[in-house]
Amino acid sequence: MSIFDGKRFFVYGNGLSGRAACKAIKKHGGKARVYADINGMFIPPPDKDYDGAVISPGIRPTHKVYEYCAEHGIKTYSEIEIGFALSDGRKIVGVTGTNGKTTVTRLIADMSDGVACGNIGYPLCAAVLEKSEKPLVCELSSFQLYRSVISPTVAVITNVTSDHVDWHGSLKEYYAAKCNVANGMDGGYLVLGEDVSVGSLCALHTSAQIIRCSTSTVIDGAYVADGYFCFGGDRICPVDYLRLPGEHNVKNALCAIAAAKCIGADNSSVINALSSSEPSPHRTEKAGYACGKQWIDDSKGTNVAACLAAIAQTDGTVCLILGGRGKDTDFGELFCALDNRVIEVVAMGETAQAVRDAACALTPELKISVVSSLSDAVAKAAESKAKTVLLSPACASFDEFKSYAERGERFKAAVRALGRTK
Repeated sequence: MSIFDGKRFFVYGNGLSGRAACKAIKKHGGKARVYADINGMFIPPPDKDYDGAVISPGIRPTHKVYEYCAEHGIKTYSEIEIGFALSDGRKIVGVTGTNGKTTVTRLIADMSDGVACGNIGYPLCAAVLEKSEKPLVCELSSFQLYRSVISPTVAVITNVTSDHVDWHGSLKEYYAAKCNVANGMDGGYLVLGEDVSVGSLCALHTSAQIIRCSTSTVIDGAYVADGYFCFGGDRICPVDYLRLPGEHNVKNALCAIAAAKCIGADNSSVINALSSSEPSPHRTEKAGYACGKQWIDDSKGTNVAACLAAIAQTDGTVCLILGGRGKDTDFGELFCALDNRVIEVVAMGETAQAVRDAACALTPELKISVVSSLSDAVAKAAESKAKTVLLSPACASFDEFKSYAERGERFKAAVRALGRTK
């Protein structure tokens, strides 16, 4: 007998996760139907006799579907809660954080011969339907974790900085969502990245054993000592085995090593994963050479911390393309920390004026141009005297594109076009 036998659900949101949750419920004896907004308006299901509602992660907390469920006594679930309920004892690693989620998820999956899923583009509900005993390594966004109660075998928080405040309503609520990756655990392990601050854990209440990471101190966890990655007092391999560039990726690797070791990965598998790792698409990816400059696609850099990390990886002088749809982003934080190798900024999209205002107030000597679109930004950057043009917007893409991936692909296409015409 399945836990969903005879149960009726409506699924609100017809994206990948919503459809996967609907299929999973039906396959396990329940009834489910997908609904979605029509012309931007909430359309209630035709009847109110439901045992639960699965709300897709893109739907904001202020959406009327939550009010509807509260009024009619319908319990709400996330797609990942459905996936966890159907995981049938498989090991699950839940990975969250402001930055580094995708990198850490892929590394853990490679180290443990696991299945990367979740926010990475393969819903957890789809992954659990595949008959396998492989560990599930699930990337979890703050949207997915909102109101979720889950209990992974191992939870990972890579880092937490300000992000998605527009969606959650406050930084406190954003922090609380991140802590939900471990708040439902009654055992297991919680891996905390080196840059996870105490303040961001104010909502953490977990029974998991905490494993820390450090790039500078020998600790009872994952750490770097004498140029080696180490875990639990044992050397694993030299740090330079890691193919991913940047200090932030050393920190990501420590999180992955800790999580993988907690689910039984051996050193040879860890070493193979580190030495064959490659950057995620649109994360400091070389886009080409044109107009005498190197062009870098970091469209995945949708917040200030990611943008600063991308700048740190560049060589020589930089023309930085910033902007898009804001997430209550504090651009002042960015310009206060800006590397002096950045000699020019091109501000684009809905936040262009906010970027300009912050730059003028804090770095008045910095050359800044304001444009409306990505294509205009590329054309303006082509005139720069910088050695490198870096697209790292510190903003979401939804003012002009469907996703950061589409924005990155359009950027690379524009760079290729420059190479043909210049």
